[in-house]
Amino acid sequence: MKNKLFVPFVLVVVLLAGAKSFGDEADEKIIKSTIELARSYLGDSDKLDSIDSISYKGSLLYSTGDLGTIDMVYQKPMRQRMVAVVNNRKEVSVLDGSEGWTTFERVGDSLPLGMEIFDPLRILIMQSAVREAFAFYKHPEVRNGGISYEGEEPINGRDTIVLTYEHGDGIAYRRYIDAETGELLKMLDSKGVEYFQEGEIVVDGIRFPKKMVSTFATALGQQTMEFSYNTIKLNQKLPDSDFKMPLP
Repeated sequence: MKNKLFVPFVLVVVLLAGAKSFGDEADEKIIKSTIELARSYLGDSDKLDSIDSISYKGSLLYSTGDLGTIDMVYQKPMRQRMVAVVNNRKEVSVLDGSEGWTTFERVGDSLPLGMEIFDPLRILIMQSAVREAFAFYKHPEVRNGGISYEGEEPINGRDTIVLTYEHGDGIAYRRYIDAETGELLKMLDSKGVEYFQEGEIVVDGIRFPKKMVSTFATALGQQTMEFSYNTIKLNQKLPDSDFKMPLP
């Protein structure tokens, strides 16, 4: 009697394992083809891989009406620097490997207003942003990193393929990629912030967004922040001194 029960059970396990393996293989094919499509939309793959620094300059607009300027740089191997000036306040945020901080000062007289050292989670999030800036849809090069296929979803009448990029430690980016063109239509981060791109700037044959709009929830309700880029420059590295922590 036991054998009669055991044989069908083993058969079911084998069939389920085979079905899962087939499903995983099908997902991997979709992921691979979608990455190739999305990268081809941006530009030549070799050019994308040759980029080791990206500099964005433009304006910053909050839904509250506050307007300012932004100067943001991503630089390999693991550096990021952002200078934002809004009203009479200047904020400089820096990631240098495994260290990160923000300084605040008053514009005009450069009066220091304070300094904040980033906690470990903030460091991990900024590191993931640098990896994403240079990966151009490739697999995250980090422990526990991966890409999963989440299915398809329409956005404004356009079919998208949904991929989630995992960076470990609960940090992830979900991308909605146009199934026909490879254009990124929406991105959602692990904190629930939505990102939409508008327009484009072409630099050395590579497409970048002209504007990035983020929507996020606050105690006052839904808020938006817009980055509008005037210029984007590639492979113009900043000196090491621009990433050094200032003395107290």
